[in-house]
Amino acid sequence: MKKKYELVLNILTPYIGKRSAVIVVCLVLFIFGHTNAEINADFGVSWGSLRKYRKAFETNDVKPLFTITAQRKQSELAKHDDKIMESFNKKPPKTLREAQKRIEKLTGLKRSINRIRIYLKKGA
Repeated sequence: MKKKYELVLNILTPYIGKRSAVIVVCLVLFIFGHTNAEINADFGVSWGSLRKYRKAFETNDVKPLFTITAQRKQSELAKHDDKIMESFNKKPPKTLREAQKRIEKLTGLKRSINRIRIYLKKGA
């Protein structure tokens, strides 16, 4: 059965994310009368998640399923974004090593070159 819904998942995922796409497909399968066991076997969605989805479906309150509740831990560098970007806008660093040294001087936080690269790619 997963093959039947693979196309739907592939279409929805770029727009609403994989988790939300799976929830939508599960809700559609509930509408068509599929059991939790069938959905679990085909998609590997946990029993607890299926119970939560089914309860939301039956109470007609699916909005909470699509809210993101988990918060990622914020980087220590993120607290200094304004200061770092102001400095980099005045005089952009030529290398990652230079960016690393300037960030350490500005914030007192020592980070690896790879962490600096990731931080700068995110756009600070």
